[in-house]
Amino acid sequence: MSQSRSRAADGHMLLLVVMYAAAFVAAFNENIVNVALIDIMGDLSVGATTAQWLITGYMVLASVITASMGYLSRRLSTRCLFFVAVASILVDEVLCMVAPTFEVLLVCRIIQAVGSGMLFPLMMNVVLAVAPRERMGFFLAIGGACITLGPAFGPVVSGLAATLFGWRAIFVVPAVAMAVLGGIGLKAVRNVSETSAAVLDVPSLVELAVGLTCFVYGLTELSTSVLLACGLLVAAAVVLALFVRRQGRIAEPLLDLRPMRNPRFWPACLLVVVAMMETFSMSVLLPLYFEGACGTSALVAGLLVLPAILGNAVTAVVGGRIMDGRGEWPLLPLGFALVLVGQLLVCAASPSMDMVLVMALTILVYAGVGLVFSPSQTAGLRTLPADEYPHGTALINTFVMVAASVGSSLFVGILSGAADAAAAGGATAAAAQASGFSVAVLVAAAIAAAGLALSFWYARAMRGESGTRVHG
Repeated sequence: MSQSRSRAADGHMLLLVVMYAAAFVAAFNENIVNVALIDIMGDLSVGATTAQWLITGYMVLASVITASMGYLSRRLSTRCLFFVAVASILVDEVLCMVAPTFEVLLVCRIIQAVGSGMLFPLMMNVVLAVAPRERMGFFLAIGGACITLGPAFGPVVSGLAATLFGWRAIFVVPAVAMAVLGGIGLKAVRNVSETSAAVLDVPSLVELAVGLTCFVYGLTELSTSVLLACGLLVAAAVVLALFVRRQGRIAEPLLDLRPMRNPRFWPACLLVVVAMMETFSMSVLLPLYFEGACGTSALVAGLLVLPAILGNAVTAVVGGRIMDGRGEWPLLPLGFALVLVGQLLVCAASPSMDMVLVMALTILVYAGVGLVFSPSQTAGLRTLPADEYPHGTALINTFVMVAASVGSSLFVGILSGAADAAAAGGATAAAAQASGFSVAVLVAAAIAAAGLALSFWYARAMRGESGTRVHG
């Protein structure tokens, strides 16, 4: 009996390692195009607005697939979902390498998002199914660290590949990694949940796709065409409201919103959104600051962000262990306080254009995010019954994808607007970029302050419930 349990535990561990690695590669794949946009624009003769769809289109479809994972998890087995995701990324990486036109590249790049949209919630569903409940925070934290580390290494590795071999080489690393994981997965990946004859509600899928497209595209237009952006955002609000209304009226919703009725779940979702926005604020703004204000290359800018990302991975694991041992209090307020203090210090230091100082202070921000991102997910998910885990993970990962889109569009728009205003006032190009960065980080600090207030209330409330249950 003990040998059987040991073999089962080894099988669970190998399954988790494969899922963690797949989530890392999927997250890595999200950001590989960013540093090669200039080269792609020149080689395929497209403008910046058109080329941007390689990123925007990817994020939209990934968000739609993520939101559909509640349905997909009911309809398809774990193995089927894993191999569909791996195949969609692997095949389209190869096609991207040889794409003769921008249109072909765009289609192949967007289809890759199917795999990314599946792998993040699939990894979390597997963790929830096989990890010991008393160590859920630790195992989810490892998954969160993988998703955080992926986008950090993406620009560095792809920037090096593009510099040495050209932009088509950026697709080689994720292609090879997915081929290896697919081979290992033949033995390691097994089914961990039951399937059913779930029915896909096509109108819901259309409403979600249209609503998210309008929302993300509207955000990207805020800094160039305010009128168009407002129209798109209004349209997005209307369509997404219709989507939410429909989910409550049909027997098999595409995105089951029942977990949002849980008063212990939805505040955790808001904390996850704030944490993701803080991550993307720094991940997007810092390279722009290092390149625009300090004059570094894209590769050096990516390397300067790495220490903070590595610090985030360490505190994520520490935060997961604390979450398992002590719960939400005082972990969540402490983490958000660290984010807030770090961003205020970065805001104050950025006009000096001291790269080392800004990099060191950024470590505080990322360390704070590491303490709150996965623990916030754990806090919400462990309040759900087991049959709602797929819906909870689909909701949280959808919020994460939307927050990533909001964070990047919002903060880049703020930086650009503030930098233009500073330049118009007579500042040099470098000083204007530093000023814009400072303003954008200050806005991010305000959002962190809201997260701190919410986390203080939520952690105290959850601590009180825990105490009540213990005494009861």
